[in-house]
Amino acid sequence: MPLKPQPTRTRAKKTVIGRGSTIQVIDRLARVLEVFAGNGRQMKVRELASTLHLRRSTAHRYLASLSHAGFLRSEGEGAYALGPLLIQLGAAAVGGVQIVELAENYLSQLAEEAQETAVLSLWAGDCPVVVRVREPQSKLVQLHIRLGATLPLDSAQGHLYLAFHPDRQRVHQLLTHFSDSQRREIERGMSDAQRNGVFVNSRVAEGIRAVAAPVFDHELIAGTIAFVGTLSSVPADPDSGLAQALKNAAQRLSHDLGRGRDVAAVKSATA
Repeated sequence: MPLKPQPTRTRAKKTVIGRGSTIQVIDRLARVLEVFAGNGRQMKVRELASTLHLRRSTAHRYLASLSHAGFLRSEGEGAYALGPLLIQLGAAAVGGVQIVELAENYLSQLAEEAQETAVLSLWAGDCPVVVRVREPQSKLVQLHIRLGATLPLDSAQGHLYLAFHPDRQRVHQLLTHFSDSQRREIERGMSDAQRNGVFVNSRVAEGIRAVAAPVFDHELIAGTIAFVGTLSSVPADPDSGLAQALKNAAQRLSHDLGRGRDVAAVKSATA
């Protein structure tokens, strides 16, 4: 009796993900979310398609999938905005950073004593991002700063990160995005920031001035705290009373995070 040929089984190829490899669809969805985070408002399918150079049908498919998962929410008429799950994840990520918890009281106290909006920003890899805002409760007219707003590298906060960033090669790479004259000006500002311990900037938004001070976790920059106000309410002088109050608060917050403790421990051990 002849043997029947056995059906051959083909195994599905497995995708092996190793160091340096990526999953294309995840990269694309991450890019979509990055655009929304930087935009700060709702976007329509055609806007996203134009920004990412996608077909509208492809952009719509990505947006619908992200909306279904809760990362985005549909606003109707082809518009989408950041969704509840993404907001929840962002809040959990920020809330888990020690500096955010410790900075709460400092920000509230600074805002009430100076009667100016106080802001905490963290570094997001290539720019500062606003993660906490405290406005003076008794002030009639408030200056509103949007949570999650990305700040340019030539902002007061950006100058501080560039000045104190431990990876100087990365700083050099970031500065290559500017013209030669802009780069030289930023580098002068970085030197001023290192010398003064604060930086004052009034070029990000018309009529608005910010003064910022660096906060360190042990010996590495962890964030910045700043006053943001009008040109008439925030002095341009880095030695002003407002700048000094901010600098003192940043130093106390840095101490809470461990700055100087390692040096003190070494001195105590060798004494």
